[in-house]
Amino acid sequence: MKNLKKLPAVLLLLGAVVLMQKHAWEFWSQYDPAFGPLWAVMLEGAALWLWSQRSIAKNALALVASLLVLAGPLYQVSAPAIKQYQESKTAPALYEKREQQLLADQQRLTESLARYNANSETRAGWLGAISGTQDELTTVNEQLTALYAEQSKSKPMAWQSLAVIAMQAIALLIFQLLIVLCIRAVTEPAAPRTAKTTRKPEPFTAKQTANAQRLKAAA
Repeated sequence: MKNLKKLPAVLLLLGAVVLMQKHAWEFWSQYDPAFGPLWAVMLEGAALWLWSQRSIAKNALALVASLLVLAGPLYQVSAPAIKQYQESKTAPALYEKREQQLLADQQRLTESLARYNANSETRAGWLGAISGTQDELTTVNEQLTALYAEQSKSKPMAWQSLAVIAMQAIALLIFQLLIVLCIRAVTEPAAPRTAKTTRKPEPFTAKQTANAQRLKAAA
């Protein structure tokens, strides 16, 4: 019956550990492809064992291990959102630089095409240059149109990226706290059984003692 009471804690513990390990494996494998998963498992195992002990010193080490376990998944989960946030900051400058380059190429090719057409009226042999320049100008115009279309797309606001990072961080923190609480609940020592108090025989009173002695003498 007592084991059944601990079943929810065991299930929550397993689920939280699996989620944390999924991200921890990816994080540690980036820096140690061969033994990255072992790093993640050993850190999690050390944290679980240390938290199961009823010792202030071991629990202090458990806190350090839990923070290390939490750091990997937190970095792994928040990395895409951080990258998106950084791109949203640098994108306007990149778009402007690309636009200026395409506009300069467009102007240069337009002027070259006009000059080639003017030369072709007086001299033959400009057909190849005119065709090549026209193709380049068409390509530049298409790239410029695609750039404007990409710029017009709605971009996520900066606060949205920060909100995603905050939500993921809070979720991971809750999972780690859940792991600590569950391992403490699962490994909680059983309460000692209280021995049943046996009723002590009442001591003989003086009257009972005298009656017993008379009965013994009569016998």
